[in-house]
Amino acid sequence: MTIQELLDTCRANFANVEIAYVHPTLYVFCLSDDFAGRDEDYQIEYFLRKCGVSEESFNRLVATATISLCLLSEAERKSRYAFVDSTPGSQHWLPFLDGETRDKLPPAPLGPIPALHFYGYKGGQARTTVLAMLAKSLAEDGYRILIVDADTEAPSLDFLFETSSPNVESTLMGLSGWAEEISPLAAYASPQSNGIIEIIPCRPRSGQYDMDFAAFALRVGLDVSMLRNALEKLKKFVMNPDSTAKYDLVIFDHRTGIASSVLPIIRNWGGPTVVSVRPDGLSEQAMGAFETLFSQFPENPGAYVCFSIDNDDTEEKIFDRRGAHIHSLLEQVAKGLARGAEEDTPLPIEDLYRYWIGWYYDKQFIGTISPDITKLNVANQSSIRQLREVLSLSKAAMGPSIGAKLNDERSPSGATDSGWFIETSDIAKLFSPSSPVNYIIGRKGTGKTRLYREMVARKIAEPLFAAADFEQGGMRSQSVAYSQLIVACENDYGRFWWALLGLGLSMPVTIDDEGLNSAVASFAALQVEVRRERSTSHYVASQLSTISKERIFLIDGIETAVPAAKLRTFIEELLIFMLTLQSDANFRTKLQARLFLRSDLLNNASQNVEQQTSQRIVELRWDSDSIFNYVLAKIYSMRWYTEKFPNTCAKIEQNLNVIRAGRLNANVYEEILLEIFPQKLRRSNLQTLTFFETYFSDASGKFDYGSSFYPRLFETFLVEIASISRELEDKGEPTLENGRVIHTIVLDAHAKASSHFVNEVKQELYVLLDLSLDDAENRRLVDALIAALEGKATPFIQEALIRDLELLSIGIDSVKLRSVLQLMTEVGIFEKHPKFVGQLRAGRLYKSALRMKYVR
Repeated sequence: MTIQELLDTCRANFANVEIAYVHPTLYVFCLSDDFAGRDEDYQIEYFLRKCGVSEESFNRLVATATISLCLLSEAERKSRYAFVDSTPGSQHWLPFLDGETRDKLPPAPLGPIPALHFYGYKGGQARTTVLAMLAKSLAEDGYRILIVDADTEAPSLDFLFETSSPNVESTLMGLSGWAEEISPLAAYASPQSNGIIEIIPCRPRSGQYDMDFAAFALRVGLDVSMLRNALEKLKKFVMNPDSTAKYDLVIFDHRTGIASSVLPIIRNWGGPTVVSVRPDGLSEQAMGAFETLFSQFPENPGAYVCFSIDNDDTEEKIFDRRGAHIHSLLEQVAKGLARGAEEDTPLPIEDLYRYWIGWYYDKQFIGTISPDITKLNVANQSSIRQLREVLSLSKAAMGPSIGAKLNDERSPSGATDSGWFIETSDIAKLFSPSSPVNYIIGRKGTGKTRLYREMVARKIAEPLFAAADFEQGGMRSQSVAYSQLIVACENDYGRFWWALLGLGLSMPVTIDDEGLNSAVASFAALQVEVRRERSTSHYVASQLSTISKERIFLIDGIETAVPAAKLRTFIEELLIFMLTLQSDANFRTKLQARLFLRSDLLNNASQNVEQQTSQRIVELRWDSDSIFNYVLAKIYSMRWYTEKFPNTCAKIEQNLNVIRAGRLNANVYEEILLEIFPQKLRRSNLQTLTFFETYFSDASGKFDYGSSFYPRLFETFLVEIASISRELEDKGEPTLENGRVIHTIVLDAHAKASSHFVNEVKQELYVLLDLSLDDAENRRLVDALIAALEGKATPFIQEALIRDLELLSIGIDSVKLRSVLQLMTEVGIFEKHPKFVGQLRAGRLYKSALRMKYVR
């Protein structure tokens, strides 16, 4: 006898049968006055005789199943089992797998924001992959998504998003009692909208948590209230104090089979369920589970996603091969839809084919677990659209548009540069407010200040300290207010940072320049003792009680804040300040600071910052695809190009969203570029695209995967082309040949851009190289060194170059020159030659900037 047979027998022989579940027991109440006041032996004998059930079958069932058959009267039921009605039940598969009980149970309640559940009866069905691709698609349209890895036995969601939880606070384990705080991980930020994906992994990846995770999995099976309580914490977290939602959707990735963790979550946070299957017929045994899941949310039960590993499969082939099986599965969707319909008659299966969504073999998943959704094959892109349709997720939540500005204006820092903002894969995650990144580093010209400006414009964070030419708030480097605050803090850089933070916290928002300037003036007017007190971490910590929501402050413009001789000390105090903010719980829960800094300044700090920045740092780098998308964006923002190449710029405009995302593919952007630039540079006999790849990158080898491009160099190059062309036009000379820029103008513009770039290199070397205690003398010696390198051979033997430089009497002895070359190698200006042992060479980019000559 099975449990279902027992229930059917009870209903056939007794008029009043109730089913109730209190973990871990299924209570079956057979209610009859014939049982009133009788002893247990009589009740069982009477039941077996009336139902025609053998004692052996009954005993075996009771011994093996977690059921309790209660034979009693209705009055006894109310008096003896009142606890069953007052205990939260229906948290397990047992009651729902009985169809009659399932029909009587209420649907799962809504949560504070919509929920979506992903489930598969067995593994290997692309469940989590489809989840990730759907989430990315939604994020591209502006959705803010939180994904929870609820696979309590074999979690993998963090691997799919190529991230990991550094601590238990970011995990479902943490929500379930292992931590007090909740801090989801930033997993993805849409480059073309304000959409984000954040995740709560099931467990920390560290092996130190293996036993805790095993204990967690065990307790989940024994105590369903653990997950129920975790969800209550999560519900509070997803809502801001003002009752607005932090997210638009929460997605749960569930364990396979009839794991005990599945229904406690779905029953406490209702939403559609996407069921992953394979076209192999093995899902027949899971019909009861599927019907259970599709019954939970009648408003929108969910859908199937069918994964096929046959690279020749199509929807038509699968239906031809497994049509009957698909119809059986869709019957469960029909029942779920009927529950929420005014007419409860299930729809014909032929009307529900849209709820069967194919997912097919895709080469994009070879070599990467989470590819760009725009690169999926056409069939899978169509499947994502279809899935969004049936789940009512088609309406986009688009963020504010970012327009282009037609002028050629530039600024020293990039704070006021025009044009579209291009998001590379390195920086996309930074647009999540809960991103763990506190340090954004990059060489000069990689776009740090432009990124700073964009984060302020999108209201993701507030400016605290900014470049001298930044115009949207914060304290500007070299400003009067800055000098006033430095003096008020008695030139103590540590106190300066705490005083500035305190002033920032005293204001509702720091985008008001005048408000901050006024606050600085008031601070400077205080007595010395009061100023000293208010420029400490303890005083600032005392202000945190007035903060109702987390604030994120941005710090930039450090390079020009103090003279070079004092910059290292200035940065050391800043790093200590940053460390306190990220390690002290009083600050960590209330505010963040994100520091934009040149990589050489961080790398050459006297203290070891490796541990401080671990898993909190992003280095800005530009690969070929992202830089050429950037080039197109800059071309469109500059008037000379829009006047000379209107049709080409119209093509750029048509691809606005894709370019802003840095995702216009090479076939398209190369075609557009070659409508403006010549196919070949006749002087060097190089293809122009090869020239761009070679002469604008900081690595010269074809397989140098760490190479990076510099937006500022390309920007200067484009500006110089326009400038040179205008000068020639004023003289009546031609600037175009066959409708494209004359190749000599391209080469001349590159030469001028390289000259500008060497000034960028100097700015780094002024701080990096310690040639004199006097700042002015240090700069003079750096200038002399750069000038002396012009015309020198590359590759070179270090000692030979040192001898040559000494002969020039530039004022730097051999000991310092040896140290200088070592430091320049460490930051990538020089590199070890891959072929000739013991020799160095200037990277292609620096060779041009330093005007060194390649010698075979």
